[in-house]
Amino acid sequence: MSRNSRNRHNAKDTTSRKASKGAAGSASTSMSTFRAGRAIDALTPAFVQWFDDGSAGTATAALECLADIKEVISRYMEGTAAAEVTAFESIPLAVAITDVLVSTDEEADAALIVDAMAAYISFLTETGRWAGSAEQLAQIMDFFETVQADDDLGRIDIPDLAEDEALEVFAGLPLIQRTTALLKWIGAGRPVTGTGALRLIDLHEAAACVGISVRGAVKGAQPDGAVPTVRSMQDVPLLPQIWAALEAAELIEIKATKAVPSKDAVGFLSGTSPERLAEYSYFSTRFLEQTVLGMDPAFPDVSAILSGLEVSILIAASTPEPPPVERVLALADQAPEEEKMMADIIGRMTVGRLERLAELGLLTIDTHFRVPPALIGCIVDAFDDDVIDRLELGEAVDHTTAQEQGPARKAPKATPAKKATPAQKGSPAQKGSPAQKGSAAGTILQLKIQLKNAKPPIWRRVLVPASMPLDELHTVIQTLFGWLDYHLHNFQTGGFRGPSYAPADPDDVLDSFGEPSIDESTVRLGELLAEVGSKMVYTYDFGDDWEHTIVVEKILTVDDGGQLPRCTGGRGAAPAEDSGGTLGWTNIVQAVNDPEHEEHEEYRQWLGLQPGETLDPKAFDVEQANEDLADIF
Repeated sequence: MSRNSRNRHNAKDTTSRKASKGAAGSASTSMSTFRAGRAIDALTPAFVQWFDDGSAGTATAALECLADIKEVISRYMEGTAAAEVTAFESIPLAVAITDVLVSTDEEADAALIVDAMAAYISFLTETGRWAGSAEQLAQIMDFFETVQADDDLGRIDIPDLAEDEALEVFAGLPLIQRTTALLKWIGAGRPVTGTGALRLIDLHEAAACVGISVRGAVKGAQPDGAVPTVRSMQDVPLLPQIWAALEAAELIEIKATKAVPSKDAVGFLSGTSPERLAEYSYFSTRFLEQTVLGMDPAFPDVSAILSGLEVSILIAASTPEPPPVERVLALADQAPEEEKMMADIIGRMTVGRLERLAELGLLTIDTHFRVPPALIGCIVDAFDDDVIDRLELGEAVDHTTAQEQGPARKAPKATPAKKATPAQKGSPAQKGSPAQKGSAAGTILQLKIQLKNAKPPIWRRVLVPASMPLDELHTVIQTLFGWLDYHLHNFQTGGFRGPSYAPADPDDVLDSFGEPSIDESTVRLGELLAEVGSKMVYTYDFGDDWEHTIVVEKILTVDDGGQLPRCTGGRGAAPAEDSGGTLGWTNIVQAVNDPEHEEHEEYRQWLGLQPGETLDPKAFDVEQANEDLADIF
């Protein structure tokens, strides 16, 4: 770090953080914190002198830097049992920095923390105090160069590969080849059960497409000792993940009695080179989500730890400093004696999960874990800030002493959502049943509401009372997505044939559309979404068909007294009303941002864009969203 760049840590930047630092300091002090504080205090005069370039406020800024430096080094000491503050190993240091970032929500604060440690390393080297090896120093400097690129801590450098080169890589992936075979087998459509799964009689052929030899336990069929028998599609290795990813990537559509290919499947199977590359990449991203973040309802805590470790390793494996395999297998060495057995099991299970990704071409494993360059973009998209914010990787490190946290990503904050069980789907729970616990007084639901089929993703995270009736949730969604409430809408649970909820229809004018809907004002949210992972779909404008998937990410029992409903995150600009659904909106975004597009001026006028103004499809202002909610609720 140069002397000029040091002064990004000025008094103005750091004053706003003093209150939170003071609150943190009121907690009990660990031995590592004490040791780090004493060692850094001894270096403080020299650091302040080195930091000072004559500008006003540099002494104050230097002391603020040292507060961050102490926090990171204390985490480093806790994780490594190191006693030195003048030599570090790169991966444990990256873990310590990531762990500290758990406590900061502001991107600017995160940048200051990284810059503070970079300044401290520069101080050690420039003043001859660095006590580590030249190789350690080079690795650490490479790390800081990576995370400081473009001042974006959440960024991993995505290689700029030629289209034909990237297409060749994707087309050669066993994952894509097996998925292609399954899509071709689906053909014009295949029968499914009421839960959207393939029938037992079809499992033999479907599994063969993905390289698995099984047969369904069809009544009356004679067992074949050479071929394993399964009782459902969920018992087949790999097939459920690919099937779920096909649906998530909108390559198939699950109807009442059959699964049929979507129009995007044509692009996947026989589209132009750009179309196939886009579909391959998008499918691979959705597959990673389904596979890595999938929860085992029987072991949710272990599943969360495994998912957190796997995400951390995949992120780190996408950087120039990939994590070594031996560190994952050595988790037990650093665990307390009573946790060594579990840490060893967790480490081996994690490596086993990663080996299955490697078999599909999504990862390479030798002495280190490495993500192929063409797939780094998929890792970034699959495990974006939304996932990172849900995953509490910092807590996972505390329990498992993992050393492979991704150095270029924020540490997440929550457990992945469990999938809803069949018992959670369908009509509202009866009063007094266990499913009613989500509607307990004072309970708050953290929801992620995502617009289906939107590329790039458009989603909002919001906290709402479980007691909120659906008609009020309708208002929340309208507000967060900028809809104008010009059109009809409904909520639906339990899939295609599940019950629907809509505004009261006293004149029965909507009877021709099927079974009457339940009056949405009479149903409370907690009655339908009673568990983490519970889902429902909100559809607005049955012409444009804007479908919003609503998933419970957390159930909170403590109200912090903040505004409710409250938006806590989001991504993607709200589409314009009557813009033709997600496909139409995508075309409009392309047109307004491309001066050569034949409808460029027409759509700019329609959206009311001023000269020089562009449309950022990823933009979202959470503060404005909360102001809008506050105006209504």
